[in-house]
Amino acid sequence: MFLDSAHDSNAFSFGLGSETLPAQKAAIEAELHHLPDGSGRDITVEILGSCIMLEGSVGTEIDFSTALKVAREIAGPEKLIFRLALDKR
Repeated sequence: MFLDSAHDSNAFSFGLGSETLPAQKAAIEAELHHLPDGSGRDITVEILGSCIMLEGSVGTEIDFSTALKVAREIAGPEKLIFRLALDKR
């Protein structure tokens, strides 16, 4: 009888849910700030729905790969919108 009246009043989430998006955004921004030659300056990180979006440009292929790797590791590939351009000036 007790189990029949019990219901899920305490829900827990152990995955990467939307409540962690601001923390993920801040972590990605902090990591990109440390790209060599200030290459991460031209990257904006935004929350778009349930995803993290990176937009802007980088100067080298290494910075491009590093930005992609950092964002995928923090946000996860399924929650990432990656719109970076390689600008070799």
